[in-house]
Amino acid sequence: MKKLKVIALLVCLLAGFTFAEDYYWPRTYYVSAGFGAQVSKGDFNDRVLTGKDTAGVKGDIHPPSILFAAAPDLMLGVNLGAFTFGLGFQYWKSEQDITGFPEDSYQQDVRIWRAGLEVTYNLFYPEFFQIGLGAGYSYSSVKSENSAFFGSDVYDSEFMGSAFAVIMNIHYYITEDLAMVPAIKIYENWFKNVHCSRIDNNDLDPYLWQTFVFASVSIQYQF
Repeated sequence: MKKLKVIALLVCLLAGFTFAEDYYWPRTYYVSAGFGAQVSKGDFNDRVLTGKDTAGVKGDIHPPSILFAAAPDLMLGVNLGAFTFGLGFQYWKSEQDITGFPEDSYQQDVRIWRAGLEVTYNLFYPEFFQIGLGAGYSYSSVKSENSAFFGSDVYDSEFMGSAFAVIMNIHYYITEDLAMVPAIKIYENWFKNVHCSRIDNNDLDPYLWQTFVFASVSIQYQF
C-alpha cells in the first residue's frame, strides 16, 4: 500500500504540473465505467497451504481456483497529451471452486478487489481512434469463505498481494468528450501473506503467483 501511495502522489504532482508555454501539453480529466470478465491460472489452482496457530495446531488453507469471474472496471484520471494516467478499481464476488477438492464438489463465495495505477501511451493521438499501450501496478485481496480448516473448525481466509500489469486498449471517440474503450489487462500477481482469524497474518514463503487476464469494455467521459 505504501508503494501505491507514493505512485499516486507522483501521478497527482504530474497532473498538476504547469508546463512552460513552449512545452504545453493539452490536459483533460476523465472518468470511465465498464464491465469485463477474466480468467486466471497459477498457484491458486495447484497449492494447498499448511499453517499453524499460536498453539501449534496445524491447519490447511485452500485458495480459490478463480478459473473465470466477471467484474466492473472503474477508472478516473488525467490525460496529458498522448499519455493517460489513471486510478482503477475492480470489485466482484462470485461462487468459485476451492482448490484441493474434486472439481465442482466444494464451492464457496469468493470476494476479490483490486486497486491500482495505470499509465498508457496513446498511439495516433489526438485522432478519434487511438491505441493505448502501457503498464500498471495494483494491490489485490482475495477472500474466500469457509476455506481454512483447523480440526473441526472452519474459517474464512484472505490472500493479499500486489501485481504488475501490461495494458492494451483502444479509444474510439464517439464525440469529442465521449469514448468507447475496449481493453485487455494482464496482471501478474504475487500474494505475500494470508490471513484467517485462527492465525492472523502469515507471510508466505515462497509467494503464491497467479496470472489474471482481464478483458473489458468501458465508456469514458473526459472534461
